[in-house]
Amino acid sequence: MVGLSPLQYPVRLFQRFAWPASRSSFVSPADFGLSPEPFIVVADDGLRIRGWTFLPADAWGVVILCHARGASKSRTLAHARLLWEQGLGVVTFDFRGCGDSDVPHRQMGGSLWDPLRDLEAVARYTESYVADAPSLRGRVALLGCSFGGNMAVAHAGTTGRRYPAVILDSTPLVRWVDMLDDLLRKERRGADFPRLRGLTDLVVARAVATWTRAGPLYRHARRSVRHLAGTRVLHIVGDRDTLFDIDESCRFLRADCAGSVEIFKVRRGRHLTNHLVDPDGYAERVTTCLSAAFGGSGRKEQHVRNNTG
Repeated sequence: MVGLSPLQYPVRLFQRFAWPASRSSFVSPADFGLSPEPFIVVADDGLRIRGWTFLPADAWGVVILCHARGASKSRTLAHARLLWEQGLGVVTFDFRGCGDSDVPHRQMGGSLWDPLRDLEAVARYTESYVADAPSLRGRVALLGCSFGGNMAVAHAGTTGRRYPAVILDSTPLVRWVDMLDDLLRKERRGADFPRLRGLTDLVVARAVATWTRAGPLYRHARRSVRHLAGTRVLHIVGDRDTLFDIDESCRFLRADCAGSVEIFKVRRGRHLTNHLVDPDGYAERVTTCLSAAFGGSGRKEQHVRNNTG
C-alpha cells in the first residue's frame, strides 16, 4: 500500500490482475535474423489479430507460439529463432489488447477466456497456410509461454482438432486464486498493517478470479487435457520458478492428461528464462518431442545434416 490510499490500493490491485497492461517491446524480427511474413486474422467477435509467420526452407513442422499475459509476439522472438534454427516453421501472434492486435472496446468479465477466440482464429489460419504443403499437414503443434500455455491447454482438446504435440513453458497449471494468494502473501511480507492488507488481498484475489471466470477456465482446461489421447505433452519448468507451485502444475497433467506427459525441469531456470538458461537442452527436448509426435524423426535428422554440411 506504499504511496496509495486505503481505497486506491484495492482498485490498483484489481486492475493489475484483471487487465494487465501490455508491456512495450523494443525488439524486432530483424534483431534475431528473422524475416517475417505478416498476417491478420479476424476473431469471431470481429477483433483483428496480427501475427508473423516464419518458415525456413524444408521445414519439417510448424509451431503455433503463444505469448505470456501482458506481453506480445515480440517477446517470443527468442523462442521463434530457436525453433527456426531447428528447421521448424513458427506462427506467432498478439493476443487481443497486446502488441499490434485490436483492443476490445469493453473490458468485461471473462477476460481470461477471450484470448481463446484469438488462438482459434490463428489455428484456422495455420490450417489454411499448410494446406498446400503436404509435408506439413498433420505437423502443427502448440507452444505456450506462461499464460499462453494455459490458452494452449484449454484450446487443444476442445476444438475437434488433433494436435500431435503441446509444449508448455513456465505454464502455471494451478488454480489462479491459489497462485494469487501465494504471490500476494510474499509481496506483503514486512508491510504495514499486515492484517488489513491480508484481508484486502484475500477479497481482491477472489474478486479477480470471479470477474475473469478463472475457476471455470481451470475446469475447462481439465476437460481439455482429458481429450488429448495421442498427443505428446512436454511441460518445461525451471527449478527456480517461484511464480507458481511447480509440483501442483505437474500433478495437473499426470492426474488428468490422456496423452503422453513428459516433464523437463531446467536447472537454474526461472519463469520464462528456460530457453535462455539451457538453450541446447531446450532445443533438444523440444525437437525430440516434436519429432516423435510427428512420426518422422528422419525429417529432423535430415534438416540437421543439411545445415551442418
